[in-house]
Amino acid sequence: MATVFMRWLERTPNDYDRGIELLTLGAIGAVRAAIVEACGRPGARILDVGCGTGELAVQLALAGATVLAFDASPSMVAHARGRVKESGLANRVSVELLDVSDLAQSVAGQRFDAVVAVLVLSEIPPTHLAAFLEGCSALLAPGGHLLIADEVRPSGTFTALACRAVRWPIALVTWLLTRTTTRPLEALPRHIAQAGLRVVQVRHWLGGSLALYDIVAADAAAQAASRLGTTAVEAASGGIDGLAGPPQAAPLPLPARLRHRTTAMTVLRDLWALFFRIIPPYPGVQPGLYAVGDPQRSSPVLVTANYDLTVRRLLKAIDGAVDAWLLVVDTGGVNVWCASGSGRLTAARVLDALRSSRLEQLVDHHALVLPQLAAPGVDAQQVRHSGWGVHWGPVRAGDIPRYIERGLSKSDEMRLVRFPVRQRLEMASATLGFYGLVILLPVLVLWRTHFWAVTIALVGLSYLYAVALPWIPGRDGMAKSVSLTAIGVAAVLALAALTGDVSPEALFGHLIGVTALAVFVGGELQGMSPLMRGEQANWIYEAIVLGGLLVLYLIVRWLMAW
Repeated sequence: MATVFMRWLERTPNDYDRGIELLTLGAIGAVRAAIVEACGRPGARILDVGCGTGELAVQLALAGATVLAFDASPSMVAHARGRVKESGLANRVSVELLDVSDLAQSVAGQRFDAVVAVLVLSEIPPTHLAAFLEGCSALLAPGGHLLIADEVRPSGTFTALACRAVRWPIALVTWLLTRTTTRPLEALPRHIAQAGLRVVQVRHWLGGSLALYDIVAADAAAQAASRLGTTAVEAASGGIDGLAGPPQAAPLPLPARLRHRTTAMTVLRDLWALFFRIIPPYPGVQPGLYAVGDPQRSSPVLVTANYDLTVRRLLKAIDGAVDAWLLVVDTGGVNVWCASGSGRLTAARVLDALRSSRLEQLVDHHALVLPQLAAPGVDAQQVRHSGWGVHWGPVRAGDIPRYIERGLSKSDEMRLVRFPVRQRLEMASATLGFYGLVILLPVLVLWRTHFWAVTIALVGLSYLYAVALPWIPGRDGMAKSVSLTAIGVAAVLALAALTGDVSPEALFGHLIGVTALAVFVGGELQGMSPLMRGEQANWIYEAIVLGGLLVLYLIVRWLMAW
């Protein structure tokens, strides 16, 4: 439960520690104390992965350890550096700005007595956990420990259901605030074993939903079991996930074959995607490497996001037309364009997918074809530095067969981003699915007599916006909402003139209402267009305008004694 709301707390470093303390009911303090007790000794070198505000790093340094701490959030790093400076521990704690995916490259060659990661792994895509753990294993000095504290799924049925019931509303609020979420860790012992590591002991808090794993290299684990005995370990941990035999090398995975098929399930998914695609959880394809057709060692490698609709539309375009390897990157079920703009489709994630897939063992070349719309998020140079070449494919999936026939060469037409009316109507429908529920459900409950009027106005303005988008003045949604408001007001006045029996009070209310809807539609639906900047920049302006309309409505009603 703590990890999901972290996405919002990370934006407010000053409130982070207090928020995590509340969300974990104080258990985070016990977790930190257990970590300090386990590895915070004088002379110890410790790597703090995802250090947050630096609270744990400072506690470890006070115990005598030397700490290298890093986090991917600039605001968190700045806050942690300030805390370290105030504590007078700058000679023992170094705080760096670094993403988890760059860990192995950035601190390669260094060895640590302990690597700690608190509430970090739940933010890493499941397909990348093994690679992350392998990187941590390579950084451990002989006899070193990897300490992982994170949210897990409780084993008890009742406890698991209770945690899900509490977690779901928190996840919804977090997604509405940040458009991001996390997931409890699953199958962590399996990932640990794949990385050549073993669990020494596990401690639990919050009914089993918060766990601290003490992990060592496999040979060290065997020695620890020999010294402590199973009974002693279980007594200390409250339950052990298992001390297995020596690690076995994972066999080379055989990529599954993907084909384009139209079934009742795909039709239902398309209907869901048409109206509710922006409502999480997003339907996703299992990340990994797949075969399309009958690819050989010289066949091209196509890279895409793991959004279900993206993969199926790509398959529709290439299945039966080309033989290719398809590398599906874990973007949390978000499409290519949105994932590249929100940090879910990055060079680091592409490289993690490559390492996990072992693609280099299946092909004789090192050329990747990435979607052109992924360019804003993927640093091609970073990928190339790893030894893989990057080719930016066409904008539209339908052009891929011809692009491959041309020897990975694009025509000007393939580079051009278009936004035809069919796509505009589709995106208006997808946006309406969510925002329609947000607006229409309260209206249905509180102002049932106005439900159909509001529904017709909202749907009409949305689809009018989609159809007329290229011709409505302005490059920003709020600018376009001015013209949209004028059209809506004119429609209300015309309807009032035709019916002839609308009271001034009702007419004024209708005008305020249609203006509010026009501003909302213009501001929010601009995010459906690749030709304008993202819609989130308009939230504050929408709130100001809508708040002003409410004040105007109340003042006029008071002045007119309505």
